Amino acid sequence: MKPVPPDPEFIGQRPERRRIRFFPDWGVRFPLWETGTNKYAMEPSDYLLSASLGRRLEEWMDHWVSHFDPFEGWDSPEAATHSRAASDKLITELRAEVGHFADVLDER
Repeated sequence: MKPVPPDPEFIGQRPERRRIRFFPDWGVRFPLWETGTNKYAMEPSDYLLSASLGRRLEEWMDHWVSHFDPFEGWDSPEAATHSRAASDKLITELRAEVGHFADVLDER
């Protein structure tokens, strides 16, 4: 099922496209953020994402938390390469799933 953007305030008014920001941060399970919501830190269920994509977003965050230090950087070049490749695919898939109502901003 495709998510539907919020109803426009006025009948006949076209709803504004949403802007989903993609970046990792400490203390969250998913790299999804949206300004102008009552949550800011979003979850796959907020966009009705597929279970597979939601699971892989969480796995990518687990990898980032396990291998990246804000002061030291990546613990190995392989971990950095894996993270970049995996997140490139995730962003592509996220754009495919939400493209009918939102833009995805890559802010890694």
